[in-house]
Amino acid sequence: MKRRLYTALLLLTMLLGGRAQEQHYRIWFTDKGESACSLDRPEQFLSSRALEHRQKYGIAIDSTDLPVSPSRLKRLSEEGACILATSKWLNTATVALTDTSRLSAIEHLPFVARFDRLGSPVQPAGSLVSPRKKSVETDPLSIYGDAAQQIALHNGNRLHQAGFRGEGMTIAVIDGGFLNADRNPRFDPDRIVGVHDFIDETMDFRNGDSHGSSVLSTLLVNDSNQFIGTAPQAAYWLLRSEDTATEYPAEEDYWAAALEYADSLGVDVVTSSLGYSRFDDSRYDHTWDDLDGHTTFISQAAARGVEKGLLIVVSAGNERINDWEKITVPADVAGILTVGAVGADGRPANFSGAGPTADGRVKPDVVAIGAAAATINPDGQLQLKNGTSFSAPIVAGLTACLWQALPQLSAREIISLIRQNSSQYLTPDSLLGYGIPDFYAAYRQGAAIETARTTDAPLQLAYREGSPVISVTALPAGEEYIDLRIYHAGGSLVQTHRLCEGDALDLTGLKPGIYLLSARGRQFCWTQKIQRL
Repeated sequence: MKRRLYTALLLLTMLLGGRAQEQHYRIWFTDKGESACSLDRPEQFLSSRALEHRQKYGIAIDSTDLPVSPSRLKRLSEEGACILATSKWLNTATVALTDTSRLSAIEHLPFVARFDRLGSPVQPAGSLVSPRKKSVETDPLSIYGDAAQQIALHNGNRLHQAGFRGEGMTIAVIDGGFLNADRNPRFDPDRIVGVHDFIDETMDFRNGDSHGSSVLSTLLVNDSNQFIGTAPQAAYWLLRSEDTATEYPAEEDYWAAALEYADSLGVDVVTSSLGYSRFDDSRYDHTWDDLDGHTTFISQAAARGVEKGLLIVVSAGNERINDWEKITVPADVAGILTVGAVGADGRPANFSGAGPTADGRVKPDVVAIGAAAATINPDGQLQLKNGTSFSAPIVAGLTACLWQALPQLSAREIISLIRQNSSQYLTPDSLLGYGIPDFYAAYRQGAAIETARTTDAPLQLAYREGSPVISVTALPAGEEYIDLRIYHAGGSLVQTHRLCEGDALDLTGLKPGIYLLSARGRQFCWTQKIQRL
């Protein structure tokens, strides 16, 4: 009996190989130390596009941008550590050790401040990893191709018609695999300008996971009358940071490395449909109290990315149907755009992760269709899928188009504009956040332009005893009412009104200042600045 047991254990060890004993650690350094690069020559570690971005938005280049010291990585390797990932922003190295007795020597190296245990990536025997990405198939959509509803819900088609389809913008997609992305019959391979795999040395397009491919399809497909993505003319970098076979903490480190890489490339928008809460080894699980935007490693990295001027869009997670219920990290970070999921009817999807954050901030920020979202599978066929994994890139693509239209604005200003033009900006909640964004309205507000046919404008401005009064004159054919939003010059929404033909709105209650009136009907959008004396 003992011999049979010994043989079974030996066979298991042979099957698992060296990984059975492999343990992962996050090594924190005391300081940046000696670098192979110089702040006087930032072109050594940032692309020309990244440098232009920093200069345009006044973002300083500092020591956190310097790569981790190669001499320190070499020293760790000499102690038996296999380098898995590094973070220049947070000054760490993520390593694997098969001989854990070497940890003591590493801990006592003069440049090591501390270490975190990240466990082993090996899936426990007899356990199963539950898939986080669920999909369903229903009838195809019919207007604006199969992606009609998820674009029209946000007036994204009007943003496209205005000439903003992502030209000149670069989007990085951080995900777990991009099966057939290089040969999908619906994909334009010229749109994919680069790839990088932070798990393996080479991106595997033939045998990799398909999740990232489905995410990518909501963005770049440009098949007229069949399927149009939200940013079909943008350029794309595909970055793999997720090991889909397991769920373990080091994946946060891979994600951070991918984000830093995206920054060094000078991408405009980063979208990621990855989030973390629970792990295969429950000792490393996060808690609700961690959802404060700065406790978890991945959230620290995302927050640093915001400081570097990146516009980061992430999914809220699909945990509301599980015991976690909340958003996942890094969706808790202030300054990034966290996207939840709704159905075509605008109701919250039952799986979409809920807010608020542990410190009481509104999350998710906005929502998009993630219940029966239209995607293209690796074979080029329509597949409707469920998940905030798909609502996030839908919003990310339209965000890139909006930034293309308003390049003078910073990433933070673009996100603020999106929130302000969402359906429940004045009454956000824990399921929809600020609501369903109207990207065309955001564009019109941001540009503060009037249509050429100003004589057709339905608003007439007059003054009664020194106070402005807005009268609604004849509405265009087919319009029953207008939605009027009044913004302060600084961009904050002050009032909203729904007005019919013949209505008059007395603005006596407005404080003195400059305001922007934005009126929207089904077929037009018109703006005008007024001054309340």
